[in-house]
Amino acid sequence: MKPAKKCNRLSKATRNKLIIYTSLGVTLIMLAITSHILDPIYLIAKYKMRFARDTKFYHLLKEEIAGAYVSAYVFNVTNPKEFLSGQDHQLKVQEVGPFTYQEKRINENFELDEELQELRYNPYITASFIPELSIGDPADINVTLPNSVLLATSTSMSTYPFWSQLGLNILTKRYESKALLTKSVQDFLWGYDEPLLALGNTVMPGWINFRKMGFLDRLYDNTRDYRIELSVNDADKFKIKRVNGVSGLACWNYENPSLRTRCNSFEDVYEGFSYPPGLTPETPIRIYRNVFCRILELDYAYTKTVDYGPEAFLYKISNRSYTMNPDKECLCSRLGCVDGLSDLSPCFYGLPLMLSNAHFYGADPKVYERIDGIAPDEEKHGGSFLVEWKLGTALMTSMTFQLNVPVSDVSFNKEAKPFANMTIPIAYFLVTQPELADDVKTAFWIIYVAGPNAMLAIEILLFTIGLSLLVFATRTVFWNLFTNETSIGFQVANTSNKLNCELPLMSNKQQLEHFNS
Repeated sequence: MKPAKKCNRLSKATRNKLIIYTSLGVTLIMLAITSHILDPIYLIAKYKMRFARDTKFYHLLKEEIAGAYVSAYVFNVTNPKEFLSGQDHQLKVQEVGPFTYQEKRINENFELDEELQELRYNPYITASFIPELSIGDPADINVTLPNSVLLATSTSMSTYPFWSQLGLNILTKRYESKALLTKSVQDFLWGYDEPLLALGNTVMPGWINFRKMGFLDRLYDNTRDYRIELSVNDADKFKIKRVNGVSGLACWNYENPSLRTRCNSFEDVYEGFSYPPGLTPETPIRIYRNVFCRILELDYAYTKTVDYGPEAFLYKISNRSYTMNPDKECLCSRLGCVDGLSDLSPCFYGLPLMLSNAHFYGADPKVYERIDGIAPDEEKHGGSFLVEWKLGTALMTSMTFQLNVPVSDVSFNKEAKPFANMTIPIAYFLVTQPELADDVKTAFWIIYVAGPNAMLAIEILLFTIGLSLLVFATRTVFWNLFTNETSIGFQVANTSNKLNCELPLMSNKQQLEHFNS
């Protein structure tokens, strides 16, 4: 006799339930895995941070923005008589500061081109004094600084014919211009009357068009008539595309096709307030602000986790920014290239001024060998940028730039002669980003801590429920197929049931005949 077939006791209702349990279990498991891979918290945050009309970012940039803190430090000369008389070979300086201001920025002529995905505006920047972050009122503190106008003018005239130099000497004597000036910090930063400026057009027609000299005043005046165009695509969000209609630095010969290089073009260049989402350590980033008159190279240093949640990349201003290398070649056409210094003259009315890190950090010590009081320190005088990489948000900015007068052979001018063939530090500025607002920190905590933990709990719950449903369905099927079976045997009382189970299409009589056979 052949063994009886297995009897499937699953009813139609049970089979339907098993199908539902299995489908639901697979769906929940797949949902948990997909959620873990796609990170919905990040996708929601990225969508919220997109740039489009009527979004949060759009309205933020249209309103007045409280910008960076700019802390000014001036180099007070402590041995004026000894140096001018030749008694001291070195010029002794002492750092005085900070005198801190906060930028306020309004983006005028704001225009969003949604078809081209471009944003255009004219940034107008003002600065307000912050007493609590300063050592005192700049109007109440007097310092002695080199006369940058006289030294710069003498340097410019050093290559001119004798009669031009003679004219400068006559003007210097007539207006009693001195190589060292004692004035308030307020005057040095925001402007003082300088007779040589007023007569600049007489000596060098068309050269100078302002009557007062003030370091911050001149730097912020540089932001006038400055129209910037940015991309708002996620792939290169807030990347600079053009400034005043030019795709590179016009002041450094970008408009001459034969002189175009990465040095003077807006490749991978940003203003520094935000970057594209999804950055990697290999993503090239460079910074441009109009007052720098050049592009600063950034190098990825390391990744760190901020105390309120975000994981961020720390970048430092690269040594390439102020050293002689291919990234700087386009900047060597006027005052030449000196390690640690960069020509500022094209953006400063043609005056021979140079930019460097504070205290000449990164420069060859020969640059400041005749300056006593210079103490370069990476922690204080370097530059670093902390960028949250998922959304491209700038979390921290700290950088310095220093104004210097590179004095050439000015022995023809009695007043300027003691400074001949020196690079004179005048002042430096520390630029720092204000601490993020509490609501922004809370948003990052939700994105990086609370949100992911909550999603992980939900994903574990979904996966557990889905797996439980699959286990239950599988157990039910195996229980019915393998444990609820018996041989069609010799128990007469069960014969009818077994046969009905095995041969559901036969009549009872046919089933008995089949069994007896």
